[in-house]
Amino acid sequence: MLACWLNGQAIQTLSLTERAFNYGDGLFSTIAIRQGQASLIDLHWQRLEQGCQRLLIDCQNLAQWQEDFLRFMALYPDCIAKIIVSRGVGGRGYLPEANQQTHCYFYAYPSHHHPQHYQQGIDTDFLQQQLSCGKLLAGLKHLNRLEQVLLRQELAQTSFPEAIVCNEQGYVIEGVFSNLFIIKNGQLQTPRLDLSGVDGVMRRHLLSLAQQILLPTQIINISPSDMLTADEVFFCNSLYGIWPVKRLAEKTFAQNPVTQQLQSLLHYV
Repeated sequence: MLACWLNGQAIQTLSLTERAFNYGDGLFSTIAIRQGQASLIDLHWQRLEQGCQRLLIDCQNLAQWQEDFLRFMALYPDCIAKIIVSRGVGGRGYLPEANQQTHCYFYAYPSHHHPQHYQQGIDTDFLQQQLSCGKLLAGLKHLNRLEQVLLRQELAQTSFPEAIVCNEQGYVIEGVFSNLFIIKNGQLQTPRLDLSGVDGVMRRHLLSLAQQILLPTQIINISPSDMLTADEVFFCNSLYGIWPVKRLAEKTFAQNPVTQQLQSLLHYV
């Protein structure tokens, strides 16, 4: 780690009673900073604000956090940044204390670059472990990531850079650290996230780009068989952009013109 800030100031230690670290009581977002520019930063702040509203976390200092982050980027212009919003400190049990001050952390890590050839396509398959279903937290980039820890361990036992995860109802939801899209009959489709998964920033961005280029889109339940009968499949996140899938299980995707078109619109990747 290069640096850690709390509410606009550099720190060396963390509070033992911080709710983010005791209960996972908060949200986070991970951002690529390149040459002093934060990719899709407005969407990251928008998602954090919406998450705070759903979790009833006070975010009245959002404008100050945004100003602080500009100073942070000026000092660390090429890094992977993480913004963590915690409900604050205090409250020995689950119930937060009244009028708690929300804490906003900035972390800076050295930039990480995946192999460039992943941009041309990767092989993948389905993982065995499944995501649980629950409307309370579905879609949020909250701090309770134990499912992803277990899935990442399973992924590490394969030869794939990323893999497909279903929920306990059997529907395809996402990758371990990515969102998923398929192209079928000229339509861009992505899984519903009302019961499981993370509503990623790149997912939001690509849905917006699709509207701009008049590409029909649909957010629907997607089954494993839908994946195997798709015309194109790709993973995406805000750090690496888009990874086309060239092989899924025994299915090979020889052409991916729509995926390539979307990739060409991501100038910063």
